Amino acid sequence: MTLNAPASTTPSCGRTHVFPPPMDRHYRVSDGRVQTRSLEAHIVDHCNLTCAECCSLSPLLPAWYATPDSVAGDLRKAVKVLNPAIFKLVGGEPLLHPQLVDVIRSVRDTGIAPVISITTNGLKLGDMTDEFWQAVDALTISRYPKPQLAPDLIAHIEAQAARFAVRLNWKVQDAFSTMNRTQPCDDLAEAQRIYQDCWIRERCHMIRDGMFYTCTRPAHFQTLYQGDRDFRSDGLPLQDAAGMLDALLAYLQRETPLEACLHCHGGSAPQAPHRIMRRIEVDALKARYP
Repeated sequence: MTLNAPASTTPSCGRTHVFPPPMDRHYRVSDGRVQTRSLEAHIVDHCNLTCAECCSLSPLLPAWYATPDSVAGDLRKAVKVLNPAIFKLVGGEPLLHPQLVDVIRSVRDTGIAPVISITTNGLKLGDMTDEFWQAVDALTISRYPKPQLAPDLIAHIEAQAARFAVRLNWKVQDAFSTMNRTQPCDDLAEAQRIYQDCWIRERCHMIRDGMFYTCTRPAHFQTLYQGDRDFRSDGLPLQDAAGMLDALLAYLQRETPLEACLHCHGGSAPQAPHRIMRRIEVDALKARYP
């Protein structure tokens, strides 16, 4: 995997990414809250790209938006036991959300994290208003071989980021982990290995519909299978109740693999070059599911 942007369009605010990322599963508690690297909410399921091996399964999922109130409601419960260093708004493509600024503001009002970041492919950043740039703290921009961001769009992004003091994290993404299975696995030993070796369960904590997940995959599988399979047991219900902190720590430190691990090769799976799927390929993949 190439980790540096091409020299001809290298933005001035890039940083090197290490893959796979180092893992550290020691969770510290301070003032009654678990200190974590990050927490994220996938506020849009669909995307304006159809990337093969999308870890969010966006090409296969229907259009869906989280409401500002639903995200804030989950975070008001989470903030009592969680203290992530950064909160990420993810998708799908989050810039497709029609109330994105309202979502950002609702997240900030909860006090969940000192930094609010958005992960985007960047294609719509030229359409974003000053109100958007004022609301967000940081952007992680995934840069794919195709479609490439135009030089004038990159210049606009850097100018706006400098103007509004938004931190830019340019992430060259020319390969994806081959996580998606064509058929579920029934080998529990393999699922255990996948769970043990997977960096996603530490780096991609997620909230959705009143649940906290140590991994993003269960919530997306729940949508994909439309009730034919149930992945909610992979998560922890967010409750405003005594014992929630202990329940969260036990969940984060569990050794039992997730149900989702039987449907996934894990974040440490081999990588394949990034590519955009044609519509006929997307439709064929969708036909495998309910």
